[in-house]
Amino acid sequence: MLLYVGVQDEKWLVSRWFAPIGDDGLEATEQRLLKLAQADDSSVPEFQGYTFENISFVEYMCYFTIVLDAPGYSFHDGEGTDPMLFLEKKDNSSLPPPPAPVAPNKSFYDLEEVSVGTYPALRSRNYMRNGNGEPLKEGETIGFIFNLYIRANYVHGDGFGVVLAIDPDGTSTGPRL
Repeated sequence: MLLYVGVQDEKWLVSRWFAPIGDDGLEATEQRLLKLAQADDSSVPEFQGYTFENISFVEYMCYFTIVLDAPGYSFHDGEGTDPMLFLEKKDNSSLPPPPAPVAPNKSFYDLEEVSVGTYPALRSRNYMRNGNGEPLKEGETIGFIFNLYIRANYVHGDGFGVVLAIDPDGTSTGPRL
């Protein structure tokens, strides 16, 4: 899964893309999905939707890569804070029923800062686990919520800026029945 966060015509473009890792490897698959995201071609089967809400992982372990194609913005890794932090509750979640049925994160691990092409990215792995750390059973669905911290630089700030906390949510669903 690749979550693309870009700025086009002074507006945010957020889109979700998915493809199995190809024979040429993870990085090449991410590059291919990035090209599709930048072209904003929603007619291809890899397209999964727009916005930060309702991110969906289905069936098997996979990588989750967030690409930031936004000049003047960067992932914020403040003192003692990862740029991606999983939560257990969000009052305005799009997951039914509010507040979202979310268990402690036992699924997303191995967060690393990488590059996809020339763009900064965050990559983690979704191990498809429930709140007890056990593999998801057939058809079992678990919600997740996280904060994504992005720094926007000031024009006159000498390296300072404001940190945006974006709060996506979604689900992971175990193997098909």
